[in-house]
Amino acid sequence: MGPTAVDTVAWHLAAAVQGPDEEVARLLEESATAALGRRGYASAAIALAAAARLSPADPDRVRRTIGAAGAFRLGGEAQQAADILAEALHLASDPLVRADMQQLRAAALMYVSPMMDTFALLVDEADRVEPHDPARAAVLLAVATNAGGAAAEIDLVVETGRRAVRLSRAVGGPVKMLAALALGNGLILAGRIDEARAIFEPLVPALETIDPLGEAGAVLVTTPAAFTWIGDLVTARRMLDRVVSAARGASAAAMLPYPLAILSDLELRCGRLAPAYAAATESVRLAAETGQAGLSSFAVVTVARVEALRGLEEECTGHVAAALEGSRRLGAASIETYAASVLGLLELSLSRPERATAHLEECARLGVKHGLGLPDVVPWRADLIEAYARLGRAEDAELQLGTLEEEARATGSRWAMAVAARSRGLLANDDGYEVPMGLALALHGDREPFERARTELCLGRRRRHSRHRAAARDVLRQALATFDALGAEPWAEQARAELRGTGESPAPGRGRSLMALTPQELQVALVVAGGATNREAGAALFISPKTVEYHLGNVYSKLGVRSRTELVPKVAALA
Repeated sequence: MGPTAVDTVAWHLAAAVQGPDEEVARLLEESATAALGRRGYASAAIALAAAARLSPADPDRVRRTIGAAGAFRLGGEAQQAADILAEALHLASDPLVRADMQQLRAAALMYVSPMMDTFALLVDEADRVEPHDPARAAVLLAVATNAGGAAAEIDLVVETGRRAVRLSRAVGGPVKMLAALALGNGLILAGRIDEARAIFEPLVPALETIDPLGEAGAVLVTTPAAFTWIGDLVTARRMLDRVVSAARGASAAAMLPYPLAILSDLELRCGRLAPAYAAATESVRLAAETGQAGLSSFAVVTVARVEALRGLEEECTGHVAAALEGSRRLGAASIETYAASVLGLLELSLSRPERATAHLEECARLGVKHGLGLPDVVPWRADLIEAYARLGRAEDAELQLGTLEEEARATGSRWAMAVAARSRGLLANDDGYEVPMGLALALHGDREPFERARTELCLGRRRRHSRHRAAARDVLRQALATFDALGAEPWAEQARAELRGTGESPAPGRGRSLMALTPQELQVALVVAGGATNREAGAALFISPKTVEYHLGNVYSKLGVRSRTELVPKVAALA
């Protein structure tokens, strides 16, 4: 019999039985296995939940409940997964099985419940299972650090990570690696980069052994963010590609929102505004479609950051408000700093430094409160220095610059060193700005086009104000070209204004940027330009081939191309 016949027989028998029946439960489990093979997670979850209810023996009921919860989670029903595990928890007489149930339950609750409640659940279960199996306790503690980090409890993350490492020493293998990663993440947030690098770098090859969709995937998914923060963008991108590809390949849309949000942040740091916007908007869409809207706060503030760079005030402030509403519901206090930094950047983009300082000073307060020690995690301090400098508040700017320079030395962050040098150039006298600005440009290199263009803009301003107009034009033209290419319209206008101040009349923007596309059109353009057919693009984006075709037509029209052959170089040039 094919899958449809098996399903029909199993459900007819289930409707007929009056009580527990192992034979019917077994048939339902077979139906669920077939559904999982077809990636029908919802059907599999419902069949396994029914099989669990009909199971006469507690061990079988628990096993099938765990399977149902896993399928519900992959299908985007996080609350359903958590609920059925909670209902069956009393049946788990084996403390090791109970620990596995609680770990899966916490993985689901991370999407729908307050972060510190989930943290407490995992730590309590680790305490319970430690006498029986220290390895399981270590894994529970490692996963708990994800919730603690989202709640901005950095000291607690480090403390919990250290405990996980202690428990894992006698175990080794994947458990030891997960514990080390959890501790490393906490140390990065605390600004203890040398210790974190000593943990992370030897583990890179072993990370390839972790299943992104398995029970350890929750820790793996956070690791690309850590590599991004310490400046290893190549490793971060390689890991994200693997995680995203695994989720797309398994049609596990529920597993994509968080890694896509991290990918968006990575793209933004690389100055690729269009791919950043595409990843973040897809993350938000999939989070809503899979019942994880509360988890999308990080993606929403990343969308807002792109909008801040583009000067889209109404859209940016609306997304920040939405991100804060969702994060406060889940107790994800880390989003508060991101949100304030985005609003500060928006005001700076719109040349309103006084309004920018109010938001960026809030970042300073939150940074002290949470113990955030790495300036790369939320990039705000250089913005505050620039806002102070534009307002003539040199003393306040010097105070913040001293902290930024100290953080740059302590962490060895190349980005922090670059923006600190730019800030030093902003505050130097007319005879002293060239050297620090030149150092900043050298440190930016080609890795950070937006930051490099900002430094060129600042250098051009300084040169113009010190009456070196010809030299000012050189760097201002470069800044303008970059801002135009990235679609950062208000920054391009600032560069044009400075050029006009040198006596030059710059040309208007070139138009037909990728940022002229809608989010869905942008996602389609990027996937198709990567070589995907309409069917492949639809499968990757969880939309129909017909929808791909429709959006592709709009893409061609807006970008002025007529075929895929013309689209590929156009996207490459604009992305």
